[in-house]
Amino acid sequence: MKLSLLDILRCPYCGGRLELVTSMFHRRDGDEIHDAILGCHCCIFPVVAGLAVMHLDAAAKKACAHVEAGQPELARRAMFNIDDDARAARLDAISTSADVTYREAIEALGLNLEGGYFFYRFSDPSYVVAHQLVRAVAGTVLRGGGRAIDICGGSGHLTRSLMDLSSPPPVIADLFFSKMWLARRFTAPGCEAVCCDGNAPLPFARGAFRYAMCADAFMFIWTKRQAVLEMLRLIDDGADGPGHASPGAVVISHAHNQRVWSPSHGQPLPPEGYRDLFETIEPRLFGEAGLFADVVAGGPVDLARRDPPAVLDSDPALVCIASRDPAVFRPHVLDPAPGMTGELRLNPLYQAEPLGDRMRLRLQFPTEDYEQEFGACRQYLPDEVAVDRAALSALGAGPLPPAMADLVRRRVILDLPRRYY
Repeated sequence: MKLSLLDILRCPYCGGRLELVTSMFHRRDGDEIHDAILGCHCCIFPVVAGLAVMHLDAAAKKACAHVEAGQPELARRAMFNIDDDARAARLDAISTSADVTYREAIEALGLNLEGGYFFYRFSDPSYVVAHQLVRAVAGTVLRGGGRAIDICGGSGHLTRSLMDLSSPPPVIADLFFSKMWLARRFTAPGCEAVCCDGNAPLPFARGAFRYAMCADAFMFIWTKRQAVLEMLRLIDDGADGPGHASPGAVVISHAHNQRVWSPSHGQPLPPEGYRDLFETIEPRLFGEAGLFADVVAGGPVDLARRDPPAVLDSDPALVCIASRDPAVFRPHVLDPAPGMTGELRLNPLYQAEPLGDRMRLRLQFPTEDYEQEFGACRQYLPDEVAVDRAALSALGAGPLPPAMADLVRRRVILDLPRRYY
């Protein structure tokens, strides 16, 4: 973590500022803190492998003790929940290798990552909607500068969409250390990562951000009212109002609807329940299906629409947007930018088979459960397509051949982080 992150970090329990405890063991390289202890009025928290751990669960306490004892490698093992030498050796190997991939890291660490869906995240339907919401809403409220936070951000797929919009770099916050380690290492390098509990007060100063989002996870937060008020606090710098250049925004996407069954249901609310969480600002609610249709059709994404109650009641997933910036609530042209430069690769949902001088690409879901939950991707992913073998092999080596441009549009070819697989 950068030393400057201390400017916005606050203890989630007493609200006090954090400072680097230099009297205890710490590893620092210029303004980059690798392993250390942070202290406030009431607690101490560890920094492990560059990630600030701002909660006090059992793993965090063990990690804190290991850092204090000058054993950062044991602190890392504690946060990864690794207690045997073989897995610890694999962790050390992937941590020092410059060639290991995101997929190899997941496999080596024995991480399930929600049944593997994280690996295929870049083309799933909820992602393609959330990415466009990031580019539209964050692109609007951050146009004059400001920082973004991705709450419950997993391993950073949508954090990556924020990298060129947020200044300073965005913060990813999640309870699971392993996911954020993957985000910083592979998916969104350059972001800041803070390990914290979405059911507790968020460990940041009021007004530290101009854009706060939570995607595909809000229904799993039990303290939803507190979470929304905290998100609003994070974007409240006291400057919103008439004449202010860019009021902030809170976006909650793919929040399951209590009235419609869906896989991984969580603890959802009905549409009016989500609306009631916002006490200080009236949110705009959207049925995700309408926004998804906008994206599949090539845009624009119409945030000027006002979905009637019948549409909201029947949609399995909802989007909540709260902002006082009227420029948010308009049609937005699709923005394909991932937020940073990656490399064009074949979507890992496709199996490639030789077919003379061409390659047959066949859509193959990893599990039946995945197909059941994310099968709507068939609206843009063809079941089968044949491509020129040489053009496929030359991806990233030069200009994109015109014949491949449509495969990028349909997400058969993806802009992926480097060393993704």
